Amino acid sequence: MRTVLVLPDRAAVAEAAAQRLVAFLLETQSLASPVHLALTGGGLGIAVLEHVRRNPLLGSVCWADVHFWWGDERFTAAGSPERNDLAADRALLDHLPVRPGGIHRVGAADQGLSLVEAATRYSDELRRQAVVFSLVLLGVGPDGHVASIFPGGGDGSDTKAPAAFAVPDSPKPPPARVSLTLDTINAADQVWLFAAGASKRAAVTAALAAPAVPSTLPAARAAGRRQTLWLIDAPAA
Repeated sequence: MRTVLVLPDRAAVAEAAAQRLVAFLLETQSLASPVHLALTGGGLGIAVLEHVRRNPLLGSVCWADVHFWWGDERFTAAGSPERNDLAADRALLDHLPVRPGGIHRVGAADQGLSLVEAATRYSDELRRQAVVFSLVLLGVGPDGHVASIFPGGGDGSDTKAPAAFAVPDSPKPPPARVSLTLDTINAADQVWLFAAGASKRAAVTAALAAPAVPSTLPAARAAGRRQTLWLIDAPAA
């Protein structure tokens, strides 16, 4: 099932997504344990986490039961301001009572790993824990990319790492990245996509026209098994 919510502006998208995320975690924890959540980076994705931190029900979530992963990560040095995990730490994770081992990071470029080795280790960890995501959060780029799956590029289906794959030539800097495969994303119970701003309008329009109008855009092909939720603002709609 696909649901589209149009909010007035970017701030309203971030606040609505945060409220829904906290409610989703509370509901999911009443039914299953643990909960595997894939975070997204970007300005809007981090704004969502900041709103989660200020949510009055923050303390009602059993954060020790939540496993945090990333839909994609920039392969730079640990602690680099370009990394999604650093921004997420500052926005939310540093403020939560997360269990040891509950945050699953992609290896960094200064840890003696190659890009392919970092992707393989991340994929192996996902497979070893038999992770099926309860929820994957995705930001949508102006070109319709999600995670680090770009139009005209690979989606991980042609690799030997079925959970995550190396992206050596991202058209958006930095070029070296690790991304969940599209198959991994689409195996999630729910996938939520965020978009705000007029620069996203063309991509959002094309993605939401699918499947009636076939599209090869990654954003059009990302979907949860149970629900796909789009949260967009009026300029992007």
